[in-house]
Amino acid sequence: MDVRTFISIPVPNTAGLEPLVRDLKTVRGVKVSPVKNIHITLKFLGDVPEERLEEVDAIVKDAVRGVKPGRITVKGFGAFPNTRNPRVLWAGLDTDLPLAEISERIGKGLSRVGLPYDEKPFKPHITVGRVDGKAELTNMFGKYKTTEFTTFVCPSVMVMKSELKPTGAVHTIQEVCYLQ
Repeated sequence: MDVRTFISIPVPNTAGLEPLVRDLKTVRGVKVSPVKNIHITLKFLGDVPEERLEEVDAIVKDAVRGVKPGRITVKGFGAFPNTRNPRVLWAGLDTDLPLAEISERIGKGLSRVGLPYDEKPFKPHITVGRVDGKAELTNMFGKYKTTEFTTFVCPSVMVMKSELKPTGAVHTIQEVCYLQ
């Protein structure tokens, strides 16, 4: 059986994001991410054969080896591909942790063992919503451009399972890979 898998860092305290989420819910054409699912995606793998999950766990543990726990600040608000044509709405990240390097190490490890993954370059962000069609967000981009939503210490990277259900995605932890 295949397991829909991604590698992420959970955001333990999302209370600071509530004003942004509340405002986004009032905008027509915006689908807001459930706060309980908010995380930083380091790598999305998609469907992985269940018998290969231990390989994924080992690759992630290897990728974080030697990285000490560090502080992450969730700060700012923007969109991909840009604020004029928003599709994915994000809160930005400010950190000294080498997140791009960890993501790259994970990608190299997955390639080495022949496991496919989404090869888009890592961009430090948290997805807070998606736009379907057009949405008027100009004022919100201005309002939250430099807002600091929350700060936390990141002690680990998680291998996650994502089950798509009619009520939305349900994420469960497969493996915790501690920073040391």
